[in-house]
Amino acid sequence: MTLFKIIDKTTGEEHTEEAIESEAKSGNLMECDIDGFYVGEDGQIILVDDCGNCTWVDMSRFEVKIGGTQHDD
Repeated sequence: MTLFKIIDKTTGEEHTEEAIESEAKSGNLMECDIDGFYVGEDGQIILVDDCGNCTWVDMSRFEVKIGGTQHDD
């Protein structure tokens, strides 16, 4: 499995909980019940809650950094 990080372009650091809650709120997701990020083939980032609701993440603010792998046991 390929690992990735979601980077906040405004800080250059990995996303913060507050930034993700803001994205979730703007996409009408359950902010307290976020499942995770999903990345499309084109690099588009999607945020999904545990109820199956999803929203596209603001690509002008966030980017995907791909690197490393994890082996499933």
